[in-house]
Parts: sequence; structure tokens; C-alpha cells
Amino acid sequence: MSEEESNETGVTRIVKQMQGPDTYASLQAMQSLREYGEDAIPHLIELLSGGDQNLRWRAAMALAHVGEPSVGPLLEIVTTRDDTVRNPAIWALAEIKSPHAVEPLVRILEQESSECCRVLTAAALLKIDHPTGIDAVNREIERSGEEFHGMVTEAFVGS
Repeated sequence: MSEEESNETGVTRIVKQMQGPDTYASLQAMQSLREYGEDAIPHLIELLSGGDQNLRWRAAMALAHVGEPSVGPLLEIVTTRDDTVRNPAIWALAEIKSPHAVEPLVRILEQESSECCRVLTAAALLKIDHPTGIDAVNREIERSGEEFHGMVTEAFVGS
């Protein structure tokens, strides 16, 4: 068996474990996917795109563990999907803290009509802590008011 086939078998096994009912085993599986890096991403993007809400969030957590290699596929999702898929992807980008996510997230913050998505996006930009994102969040807080500011603060502190 080649190394590529071995990685594929390992990723498939761990992704199945991640989907299981045992929360602790699922969390362990998410963390172990980091060692497979890019090989795990297609499986996790598929779960994020098509799983139930619980699996979407588990996939987002696993993608955050994989880290920087996940940024490109996550950015595709946040610019093309509905909130049920977009929000977990935004959360994962916040956890990865990649500066490459800032500009796309700023566009979402400025153009999105869903308040929930805007709040989560603002919190993600604060977590990434890049000057461009911080400026965009401050502009949005000025535009949207104190209630929006409170929700963003709560999302930032709670994430």
C-alpha cells in the first residue's frame, strides 16, 4: 500500500470516528486529523458542506485543527454558502487566525444581510486581530449601534 493510500485509509477511519456518538472520541479524532493535514481537508469540507448541523460544527473544529492549509477551502465556503454552512466556516477561520481571511471576511461584514453572520464575522475579525479587520469592525459598530457592539463582544468573548 502506498503512503497516499495509507493516508487516505487513516483519514477515512478518523473522520468516521469523529462522526461517532462518543464526544470525547470525536474530539480526539478532530485533533489527530492535524497530522494528515491537506489529506483530511476534502473529507472535512464534504462534511461541512453536507452534514447535519452537528457534523458541520465538528468538521469546522477539525478544519481549525488542520490549520492554515484549510484557509483556502474555508474561504470558498464563506463566500458561496448559506449561513448554516458559512457560520461554522467563519468560526474555523477565526480559530486559524490567518491574515489571508481578513479581506474576504471584511467583504462579508460589509455586504451580508444576516445579523447573526455579521456578528460572527465581526468577532472572527477581532480574533484574527489584523488592523484592516479591526477598522472594518469599528466602522460596522459605528454604523450598526450599541446593540450590535454588545452582540459582537459577547460572540468574541464566548468564542
